[in-house]
Amino acid sequence: MAFLQSRNLKNVLIALLIAASLGGNYLYAAPEGMSAPFMMTSRATGTNGPKFDATKWFENGMYAPQEFDSKLNPYIMTRNEPFVFKAKDNQFLVQVAIEALDDVQPQVNTRIVWNAWPVLTKRVRYSHSFFMAPDKPADVYKLYLQVSYRRFVIDLQLEGDDGNITYTGETQEVTSTDPEEEEHNNTFDEMDDAGTR
Repeated sequence: MAFLQSRNLKNVLIALLIAASLGGNYLYAAPEGMSAPFMMTSRATGTNGPKFDATKWFENGMYAPQEFDSKLNPYIMTRNEPFVFKAKDNQFLVQVAIEALDDVQPQVNTRIVWNAWPVLTKRVRYSHSFFMAPDKPADVYKLYLQVSYRRFVIDLQLEGDDGNITYTGETQEVTSTDPEEEEHNNTFDEMDDAGTR
């Protein structure tokens, strides 16, 4: 009897070990079509540059991988919880808007922005994320600004590891309804409907 109990206990232990092993493999398996570790490239070296192991940024939940042609996109990723611009950030956004408009041709009357000092915190949308250099993530946000009848999309960059926000120097005027600008126009319309102008 003692022999049978010992044998049964041994079988149960073996079954538990197998189950734990299978469970472990399931928990640490990479998404379908992707392989761990997550190897990414950085803007510093270009899309075809050498790759580095960025697994920790995905495992800690800060970023999620994107797919490209059913494979891991080695250059672009998505931040799971994008930064939310608060009232205290509005001064920065207005100053960025004025700086961006100073470079636009034909010239924009920035005095309108100075005088109105608009609330721009609800006119920022998260776009995508990438690595500036190995283990230096950055998030791109777009500020949608309308001055009179002209529409502008201004790129902002937030360094993912320290939260520093900067203006990238990229400003696009949305002037047509072609497919490339349709998404921007839709965002402007959504913001206008929500009363955030």
